[in-house]
Amino acid sequence: MKPRKRLTRILAALAAAGILLTALSGCETKEEAVPLLDIPEIEYEAPEWFRDAKFGIFIHYGVYSVPAFGDEWYGHWMYIPNTQSYGNSDIYTHHVETYGGAKAFGYKDFIPDFLTGIKTWQNNGGADEWAELFEKAGAKYVVPVGIHHDSFALYDSGVQTTYNSKAQAGVDYIGELKAAVTARGMKFGVSNHFAENDWFFDEESGRDTDLADPAYAELYGEPGSKTRGHVEKWYAISMEIINKYQPDLIYYDFDLGNAAFNTYENANRYKMLTEYYALAGTWDGNEGVVCNYKYDAFTQKQAVLDKERSALGGINPIAWQTDTSVGAKSWGYVTDEVYRSGEEFIGALADIVSKNGNLLLNVGPKADGTFPEETLAILETIGAWLDKYGDAIYCTRPWTVYGEGDAENAGDSYVYTGKDVRFTRSKDNKSLYMTVLGTPENGKIVSKLLNKGAWDAGQIDKVCLLDGDDRTELTWEQTAEALCVTLPEGVTVAAAVEITFKNGGEIPPLALPAKNETRANGETEYRLLFDGNESGALVEVSGAGAGSVTATLDGEKDALWSVSFESGDGTRTAYAAIPQTKGTKTLRLTVTGDLSVERFVFCNVHAPGERIEAENYDLLTGNVRAEPCADGGENLGYVGEGDRAVFGAVDFGEGCKSVTVRLAGSGQRCRLRLDAPDGETLCEVGEDTGGWSSYKTVTCAIPETTGVHTVYITYDTGWSDLNINWFAFS
Repeated sequence: MKPRKRLTRILAALAAAGILLTALSGCETKEEAVPLLDIPEIEYEAPEWFRDAKFGIFIHYGVYSVPAFGDEWYGHWMYIPNTQSYGNSDIYTHHVETYGGAKAFGYKDFIPDFLTGIKTWQNNGGADEWAELFEKAGAKYVVPVGIHHDSFALYDSGVQTTYNSKAQAGVDYIGELKAAVTARGMKFGVSNHFAENDWFFDEESGRDTDLADPAYAELYGEPGSKTRGHVEKWYAISMEIINKYQPDLIYYDFDLGNAAFNTYENANRYKMLTEYYALAGTWDGNEGVVCNYKYDAFTQKQAVLDKERSALGGINPIAWQTDTSVGAKSWGYVTDEVYRSGEEFIGALADIVSKNGNLLLNVGPKADGTFPEETLAILETIGAWLDKYGDAIYCTRPWTVYGEGDAENAGDSYVYTGKDVRFTRSKDNKSLYMTVLGTPENGKIVSKLLNKGAWDAGQIDKVCLLDGDDRTELTWEQTAEALCVTLPEGVTVAAAVEITFKNGGEIPPLALPAKNETRANGETEYRLLFDGNESGALVEVSGAGAGSVTATLDGEKDALWSVSFESGDGTRTAYAAIPQTKGTKTLRLTVTGDLSVERFVFCNVHAPGERIEAENYDLLTGNVRAEPCADGGENLGYVGEGDRAVFGAVDFGEGCKSVTVRLAGSGQRCRLRLDAPDGETLCEVGEDTGGWSSYKTVTCAIPETTGVHTVYITYDTGWSDLNINWFAFS
């Protein structure tokens, strides 16, 4: 887990070996010792069971559960001085003070205590206890880690012949857990993280430790990054898990997108994937399988995209998944974990499901297989909520819009309020479910989207509060501003209601809100809802020619906005101010010239001197995205070469001469430009602040600039650890 924040020296070593981490950078590998293989045609759709399941449990249990400090990358950090783990723990110093350092006590020396723990788990009926716990939590599938970056296999392995739980403790952890989970009707998956083993144990810092002893090469990996031997071993482990355990789901972490995994004909990610799909078709009772991937290892037409500790910002037409953990610091158990609340995960689940996604929630048991009380409380909270409101989650599909409110995304630091509402629908389109993510304000669920001008509430038969199989009919009212549903007294966090329609009818259509990013080509009409606060439109086009894009409302001759584009290559954007507009309108886009409208979004002007939060972008291109920020709020991160963030309209007033940026990084830099991705560079900014979570305020001079402009943040120097929290012109 956590691919992006690795040490610079690791990335440099990989680059020196001729291998760039495409899974991290989003860039194509520039040099390869062996040509890439042709990518086979793979047409895939997620099975119905996965689309219906919505909620699964992820389990990180392994040798790292013994030291239980920092995070599950303990075996990585313990060998490298002057570093901090993802949970901001100094694991190297801790290991020196607690165990005498890596020379005296290597990672392998934790294995005996783990073997004792896993035998305790087995003797205490751990598989059955866990399966019962996860079933009560409302999970429909369970995905334990079968082998982590440390390469200790928790199953009966013929590849890892020494370092596996069956050979050393007599425990086939994966086999026992599968039997218990499937006996309770849940689907079963296995997570395979071996792809990262080749660099996980740092060779340079471990020269004088057990990492350099060839006797432990099976555990620590052989020297060299992404060698043929490493890739072939990954493939053998993958196929061993698939053939032996016939998992309904397999999960891969971030390194699988590396070009080395598409280099060797006898062992590559596409060979694994096609064989997995083919084999699954021969298994008795199989209802379809899922392969989870990250970044660009596959496409959404080939497998199921997974977003780690983040979520997509809107409805994705193809099923996807978020994985996150009960703890903010680690995926495995650590004694100083910072736990999140069950209510926050309920909000995240409802948000993700409304966007056609699933939530895979990770838990980390102790070395003896028991769970912390905090984890048990979180699972109990989620399970009780799903017992009551599960009909709004299970077996649903996304509606026309995912919802409304201030919180746009499910993440690791969101606080939901009574204004945050999410929609789902039944598969037959006859029930609309409305879930409020926070505590309802004044005892009501209020949807401004479902106002009288946008949605026909005259077709409503009943609005009922969900309560398992029971329903409590509620009073409701629709006005020109909103649909308001009155809840019974005592209903608190994340209430869900079901709206059904007269004569068993389908859900009436909704006029789409103008705030949603929209795509268009040629001449297209949209039914949009304006709230009167939009001050401009940002339009993005592609094509080499010149042309224009004009928007008119309700057949009027006068344009709402019109923008012109000169001839050029690639993608271009333009901003146009618009007059105040309110209500539901039919907007017609007319495109002239050799242009295609890729995206347009309605936005507001940032006032002179305003502190602009980086997450308040209007458009993003590439892998860059918002994430929870160690400095508070959110930052833009995960950037790669060619990425950009666009802020549609920034007012520089009568003249700005400097910009102040709140940022963190290891010396990487970005550019702030005017009006185009390759427009005038205002400044280049970046600084080594001590790491991705150590923020510093930096001020740079810029050419004096006046008036309203579109501002681009462009990342032109490759994969980077640069995070931006906010910026302001003055």
